[in-house]
Amino acid sequence: MSLFLTEVHQAKKNGKDINEIISRYHDRYRNVYIYNDFCIKHILTGGGKDLTLVTNLANAALRLTGSDCIVNPELENPVISGGLIYKDIEQDIVISRRRKEVDSESVDRIGLEFQHIGYDAYNNRLLFYVARHVGNMLKKGYFYDRMQNINIISFQMFDYRPWELSQRYVHTVWFQDDEHHTFSKQQTLTIVEIDKFLKHANTDYAADDSRLAQWLRAIDALNNNQDFSAFEGDKHFSLLQKRADLSTFAPELFVEAGEHMKDDVEVAAYIARQEERKKSAETIAKLQEEIASLKAALAKKS
Repeated sequence: MSLFLTEVHQAKKNGKDINEIISRYHDRYRNVYIYNDFCIKHILTGGGKDLTLVTNLANAALRLTGSDCIVNPELENPVISGGLIYKDIEQDIVISRRRKEVDSESVDRIGLEFQHIGYDAYNNRLLFYVARHVGNMLKKGYFYDRMQNINIISFQMFDYRPWELSQRYVHTVWFQDDEHHTFSKQQTLTIVEIDKFLKHANTDYAADDSRLAQWLRAIDALNNNQDFSAFEGDKHFSLLQKRADLSTFAPELFVEAGEHMKDDVEVAAYIARQEERKKSAETIAKLQEEIASLKAALAKKS
């Protein structure tokens, strides 16, 4: 998808035919790659006009059923201002719901993030999302009982914990003390390991019939242009299939997406810096080994 958006961006820049590129890709791939952040925003929110799909997916990831389910949420501006802090953030999708309690109203904010490339600072990124939401919860004059609930759901194409250490593909993270007692569940991370689920989909997870497992299978079928007949009877997945069709995206959307691939660039630059540091560290270690060998040789001669 990144190559496609780059090609569209370059065509626009050089005055070439964008529709020819889109048509060529549509002949090869009927559907867009759903986990691309640009595509997932458009598909799950109906271009910001219909939250049916994102609501169903969020309920599935958070394993909410019955009266606990999110119903009729609001779509929020995903840009979370830093205020006096330097760095703002923009999440892929942020929705909120209001719940009436005995004598007050509680607000839940749910942020959905989709990440392809794994890197060692990604956990810090998730923590930063939580911190920024928390830092924006209380207005001047509010007491601390007005704190809202935040749950960041990370759909990631790399392991949070390797299969050898954990056979679970969904993990829930919150504050606990050193005796594993819960300190607070108001700030929660839900991590969905997509790649782990797909690698073991036909073996270890074959009997998993949870709503989240159904979602991951349906998306994978569309991403790989596979037979979708098993999912067509489900109204949510039928809508997912309709919105994932490449032809439902206007050309100007692809042009705009190609111009704003900032995140991919930042991550690639970070990984490149890490690789350079690694090479430098390896060079230093090799020199230290050579110096140690020379010292040992000199010591024997003396």
